[in-house]
Amino acid sequence: MKKILYPLFMALALGFSFAACDDDDDDGGSIHATTPEIAAAGVYSGTMSYVQDGKTDTLYAAGTVTIVPTDSAYCADITYDCSGDVTYNGTSVANISYENDGFMFYNTSTNNGMGVAFTGRIDGAGNIESSFDRSVRSGRNSYIYHYTFNGRKQ
Repeated sequence: MKKILYPLFMALALGFSFAACDDDDDDGGSIHATTPEIAAAGVYSGTMSYVQDGKTDTLYAAGTVTIVPTDSAYCADITYDCSGDVTYNGTSVANISYENDGFMFYNTSTNNGMGVAFTGRIDGAGNIESSFDRSVRSGRNSYIYHYTFNGRKQ
């Protein structure tokens, strides 16, 4: 029996020694040609709207969102510019990353240039949607306004 097992194990060992890995292994590198803050940079035109918490009257106005890369990777300056029935102008740095076929950007701190935390998404077709809540004091009362920007890259 031993005379049969030894040659069998030797043949198996010899067979496994010829196994090799595939030559096209993923090296873990990025699949994108550039960093997201550079790829998403530009001016997005659209509509800014806001509504007071608990109310149904929504106001709309034309506006822009401008994304400019910073010196830091995965960071961009986001500028909201809107005048009219909805007036809001503010700039803040945001973290930006690839997400699915587009980008996601955010700043969760309220100690930024805008004074509010905000989030946004840009899809693969260049459509942008961003939102944030802002507290506005009027007399002795404070009101929460929900801002939304929807637009498209110019």
